[in-house]
Amino acid sequence: MKYYKIGIAGSGNLAWHLCQDLEKAGHMIPAIYSRDPGHAAVLASQLYDTQVIEEPDFSNFDIDLLIIAVADDAISFLSQQLVVSDDTIVVHTSGSVPMERLAHLMHNYGVFYPLQTFTKEKAVEFKDVPICIESSAANVHELLYALGKSLGCKMVVMDSEQRRFLHLAAVFTNNFTNHMLFQAKAILDAEGIDFQLLKPLAKETIEKAFLLMPELAQTGPARRNDLRTMDAHLEKLKGNLELSALYKQISESIKLNSD
Repeated sequence: MKYYKIGIAGSGNLAWHLCQDLEKAGHMIPAIYSRDPGHAAVLASQLYDTQVIEEPDFSNFDIDLLIIAVADDAISFLSQQLVVSDDTIVVHTSGSVPMERLAHLMHNYGVFYPLQTFTKEKAVEFKDVPICIESSAANVHELLYALGKSLGCKMVVMDSEQRRFLHLAAVFTNNFTNHMLFQAKAILDAEGIDFQLLKPLAKETIEKAFLLMPELAQTGPARRNDLRTMDAHLEKLKGNLELSALYKQISESIKLNSD
């Protein structure tokens, strides 16, 4: 297996996990750039021999690949500031930003998008993470595919338009689901009930959805058109107009999409 020298632009949650797993897989991280040098220094301290650079100039590090791991709205600006060797491949890690945002880098660019939510406080097994790649040329594809396989990941070739839809679905799956749990916790907190009681239910809900498919796994009062139970729930929510409206809207969507 070939090992690569990889530069990192960014020091957030994804960079934090990706750098450490890349090193565990045998790759080298000679340099990190971040607009927050303090965050970059903390990340570099977790790595074997990584230098924090004050400007996004990676031309002196002989890197094979530069990974841009920053917020979506910072990718274009940062990519315009980069200084890399002509043969360095540059990729971003966004689900919603098109690959062509890096087209000014000529032929050596692409996308390396891990489909997962990352926080520094929780470990992630990269071998369980699908990585969607898009490449401007065959040599880019070859490197990105090999890099992902070195992490033990499932590799998926996907163009920018498909990736946008995947990212949209990921927002429903992750961000919206988490917000529902936030609302559930608020309901329980107000009554002094332990939020952790919901953990087995949440786990079973996700597992069943992927086993049976969501359209077959749906249960609950809206699915049964149980108006008495729904009215009782809304009575409990009558002091919270926002949550009442959310309950009604989701219940109506369930009814519309049930047999």
